[in-house]
Amino acid sequence: MFFKYKALLVIFILLLLALVIFFFLQDRGMSEDRFIEIYIQLSLVNEEFKDNPEKLEAERKKIFSEYKFSQKELDKFLQSYRKNPERWVRLWEKINQHLSELIERNKIPQSK
Repeated sequence: MFFKYKALLVIFILLLLALVIFFFLQDRGMSEDRFIEIYIQLSLVNEEFKDNPEKLEAERKKIFSEYKFSQKELDKFLQSYRKNPERWVRLWEKINQHLSELIERNKIPQSK
């Protein structure tokens, strides 16, 4: 009888560990900072190659390859953030801040 309870306890603990590991790995997929970098890179190539679909697709694949990420994983990240409006707003504020910093760094001083 004691062996039966011990076996059930071990099975329960293993299942619990499996669930914890599963959810831990799900959340590790992409950080906000990594998403922001990928998103900005994709936005830049979308603007640069909007009239050349073949080159655009090649550049998008190159970006995903560099970051070792896929469009499907990117979409999954976005979907998880859309479910939480506070995180969604904070994410876009970070994107805007990062873009503003890029613009400031690349500003050319105007001559008078």
